[in-house]
Amino acid sequence: MSRTVDKLPQPKTKAQFKVIVATASRTGTRSVYEAMTVLGYKTFHMKECLREGGVLHMEILAEAIRAQYSPFSDVERYSRPDFDKWLAEYDCLVEIPYFLGPGLLKAYADDPNIKFILTDRDPDKWVTSVNKTAGEIITKINQFPLNVLQYFNRDLHKFLTLNKVIYGAIADGTVPGDRDNKAAMRRNYISYIEMAKSVLPADRLLFSHLEDGLGWEQICAFLDLPIPDQPFPSPNVQENFRRKVGDWLKPRIQNAMMTLAAVVVPVVGSLVYFGMKYRSAFGLGPEV
Repeated sequence: MSRTVDKLPQPKTKAQFKVIVATASRTGTRSVYEAMTVLGYKTFHMKECLREGGVLHMEILAEAIRAQYSPFSDVERYSRPDFDKWLAEYDCLVEIPYFLGPGLLKAYADDPNIKFILTDRDPDKWVTSVNKTAGEIITKINQFPLNVLQYFNRDLHKFLTLNKVIYGAIADGTVPGDRDNKAAMRRNYISYIEMAKSVLPADRLLFSHLEDGLGWEQICAFLDLPIPDQPFPSPNVQENFRRKVGDWLKPRIQNAMMTLAAVVVPVVGSLVYFGMKYRSAFGLGPEV
């Protein structure tokens, strides 16, 4: 089966990965993403996927996740050449490796030129954090108006589809509120951390606990870089997450509403017209 990544042209140049941050979402990944950018890395994070890559990158990421995790997928799993082609301009990955799990980590674990960063946190707190952020999006996707508007803006539709794919993978197809939701997420999170620690080479891995903190001192010492003369980026608390997602969604929702109105108004007008004709034909009222 043809894959979206196969349609990408081969890059003329390839920036070799230097750092892969295997940390799961809602574990300080936004802070680390901003920190790696300050340190001079060309970093790929969910922000780039949405704002720089757009629809194409959202489609590729969703396809790669389905290929990795869905038992019903007939798409060939992504391998290192696929990741290299897709992410050719970046030398650092943050958050995206978690979505792709063992497929990506195993592809690069043996590369002696790559260092890895992994941070874990209390599993129950992680589940709560995810469900208070990404989980809210999943809940709203199936509610009005997003359940309708998503079909009237391509960016919006691809974004919501990607969120469903990601959440479905980490929650075994459950949604917030399902009986087995929290247990599935907790189990999968613990399994991922154990897998990552077993796959990634200890001599090239910086492992930490979120509760113990992670800042310039640990990261710069690990990467043999000087400490920047500025504070370490602040964490992406739930309120910041909602604001940033809302800023991205707002113009797309507005566009979807305008597109829907452009479709609905003529249809309603036609229905009213033919309705009046129908009423007149059967003696139910004056013809228009």
